[in-house]
Amino acid sequence: MIELLEIFVFGTAMGGIFALLASGFSLIFGVSRILNFAHGVCFSISAYLVIYFIKEFSVDIFSASILGIFFAVLVGFFVYALTKYIRHNVVMVIIVTLAFALLVEQFLLLSFGNRGLTMPPFVEGIQVIYENLRIAKVRLLAIAIAIATLLALEFFISRTIIGKRINAVSQDIEAAKLLGINVEKVLIATFLISSALAGIAGILYAQIFNIYPAMILRVLIYAFAVVILGGLGSFRGSVVASFIIGYIFVATMKTLGAQWSEFVMLITIVAILAVRPTGLFGVKE
Repeated sequence: MIELLEIFVFGTAMGGIFALLASGFSLIFGVSRILNFAHGVCFSISAYLVIYFIKEFSVDIFSASILGIFFAVLVGFFVYALTKYIRHNVVMVIIVTLAFALLVEQFLLLSFGNRGLTMPPFVEGIQVIYENLRIAKVRLLAIAIAIATLLALEFFISRTIIGKRINAVSQDIEAAKLLGINVEKVLIATFLISSALAGIAGILYAQIFNIYPAMILRVLIYAFAVVILGGLGSFRGSVVASFIIGYIFVATMKTLGAQWSEFVMLITIVAILAVRPTGLFGVKE
């Protein structure tokens, strides 16, 4: 019972982080139909900057986190500008965004080294959940922040004017233009929201695990795998797939060891896609 609860809590934390990362990736693809291979930059840069601001300028963790997310958003806007005139060329977008991601990875490697860095936790201490099950309070806080952010995103997309415009553009760009929607502004908003989500995910991840430069491409693989499993362009699909992968990831880690977690995760994705090629919530075009 305790082991199942532990898998559930840890899996929910991982799933929530994956969901924030993947939903942003899915949003960009759903609206602009491009694969942003620089998405992991926002994830990593926010965490590294939080650590840098705390270490070099003695900024408190909460203010540093806001600054980290702000810079992640700036990176997102830069990527939008970088791909604005080549969006029609899918291969070129992949090459440019991937090159940018590799460039930032090398910059982080030269600036911070290859060793993993830790971030001071938002909250200290251990919470007893059930009998002898002890969970770090920061993990529980990560779950709360991730779920609250996802709910806020769902409300934003489905209830606000900007969110409805994002939906309209994702369904049919030409029809959205005919309705008078400024597609470029919608694309900018999508990139900024996506980058903020990745930035929050990066900070939450660094609250639980070490962060290192190679995470830029590593988390991109996670996001891409989750988005494919959930169905390209499906926000809800990405969220559901993220939690599925989170539970599988943690369960494998607890039973077989950390070295098997990614292997089992990818095998599971392949098995599901073999049965449902369009993903859990994808549709045939």
